[in-house]
Amino acid sequence: MRDFKVEEVRVRSLLGTALRLVAPAVVVVAVAAVTASAQGAPRAGSRLTVRSTEYGKALFGPSGKVVYVFGADRGSTSRCYGVCATAWPPLLTTAAPLAGSGVEAKLLGTTKRKSGTLQVTYNGHPLYYYSADKVGKVMCQHANMHGGLWLVIKPNGQPNTAKGKMHM
Repeated sequence: MRDFKVEEVRVRSLLGTALRLVAPAVVVVAVAAVTASAQGAPRAGSRLTVRSTEYGKALFGPSGKVVYVFGADRGSTSRCYGVCATAWPPLLTTAAPLAGSGVEAKLLGTTKRKSGTLQVTYNGHPLYYYSADKVGKVMCQHANMHGGLWLVIKPNGQPNTAKGKMHM
């Protein structure tokens, strides 16, 4: 009986050690999941709005961050995957996107990504966030990254080609 109690104490000690080692990893994974959901995670009927920026009026996604178009995309087909999509998360939706104030509903649409998820488009352009942007700020206008130019998009559906300065 004594050996059984000693063994039980050892098992409890090992479990306690395992929990102390695993708990921080669980927290890191949870924070990463929350961050990812704030960036480009699907939203039912993602609503776009128009706001004024230092480059004129531009479209903003439901997160409150400006959205960009990628010059390397061909039509409504995204060419931003892997490392590119980590830096520039696509604006995803699970239903028809919605036109908020200043947005032309007829220009809204979706395109299917390789994963089968739906990415929001505007005037046929797939839309993306920049991962380091802050809510309400345009920090990467006219940036040449991942094989193409990144531009904010005007309410009329045209990319805004104004030269920007990267605010890194």
